[in-house]
Amino acid sequence: MVKVSIVVPVYNTSKYLNECIDSLLNQSFNDLEIICINDGSTDNSLDILKKYENTYSNIRVYSQKNSGLSITRNNGIKYSNGDYIYFMDSDDFLEPNTIEELYNHAEGNDLDVIIFKLINLRDCTYEKYTESYYEMKFLKKWDKKIFSLNDLGSEVLDIAVSAPGKFFKKDLIKDMKFPENLIFEDNLFFAEVMIKAERVSFLDKHLYNRRRRENSITQVKNLKFADSIIIINRIIDLAKQYGLYDKYKFDLWERKILKVFNRFSAVDLEYKEDFFKLLKEDFADFEQEVIDEKILQNINQTAKYCYETALTNEDYDIFELKVRYFEIKQKNKQLKKKNKQLDKDIKYYSKENKLMLSSTSWKVTKPLRVMGKLFK
Repeated sequence: MVKVSIVVPVYNTSKYLNECIDSLLNQSFNDLEIICINDGSTDNSLDILKKYENTYSNIRVYSQKNSGLSITRNNGIKYSNGDYIYFMDSDDFLEPNTIEELYNHAEGNDLDVIIFKLINLRDCTYEKYTESYYEMKFLKKWDKKIFSLNDLGSEVLDIAVSAPGKFFKKDLIKDMKFPENLIFEDNLFFAEVMIKAERVSFLDKHLYNRRRRENSITQVKNLKFADSIIIINRIIDLAKQYGLYDKYKFDLWERKILKVFNRFSAVDLEYKEDFFKLLKEDFADFEQEVIDEKILQNINQTAKYCYETALTNEDYDIFELKVRYFEIKQKNKQLKKKNKQLDKDIKYYSKENKLMLSSTSWKVTKPLRVMGKLFK
């Protein structure tokens, strides 16, 4: 039995595959197995994988008809033998000490899951850049400490959900599954992880290089983006199942409305009408629950307006324009409020400055300040 299983789903990434696998083989930690699952690639990815399998004893290659990322990862969990599982995307690569650092931290603290940071890599230029979503600055207070869902509260909804940014104890996830045939699958999987995990830690380090490609799944903005509706509904069902709904219902509904609206806004124009129909239908299905739970009275104004506008409009373009206009008005209100506070601060400090300059101590020490400038 090995200590760490690394699961690598592969689909048409032959251009990047060598860099990915080499970064795993060059890890400073050696007690690991690399499980590569060819998900029906039509390029020469399988040939590359077979060469590695024939050369390295800790690489195992499986091949299947194209089934999608979730099914592939679920199969990887079944094939794994390690005490810990790590999910790697086949177009990305790790820093050389990643697995050693994660394993030692997990073992040393009996952790269920470690959360760490990803750094983006521009495919065309190899330029690295950070993204606030993956920085998770609000977790810095938990760096190398142990926490759980109870400690985080609603902050858990701000954690980057990407599977490659997590290191899992196998016992925690062995009976879990990524939702199949859906995108944004990491959201639901991570929600269940955080509900079940008792010992979680955050490493404030960039250990994973995430390549940004124009033709990746989440960059193709078609009607699959509407999967976000199904995913968030399943997360709400999960909260109900574990008795957490009353505690998180307002945060969940606010995130649901705004996240679904943002996904709708992001899709290409040809898919907007169909997406809007699904969005509107979903909001209507839950209208009674929204009323009974007093959801709209306890979420922010933009989410409330978005929900109500979806139900009262038939045209997707008018709906989107109204919500965007409302967002702008809300931001203007916030800016005006900040400007008023800044004006107050300026007046206060101007007054303090005048008092200081007219004070006796300031006048008495003036010769000393002049001499200090002369002898610099």
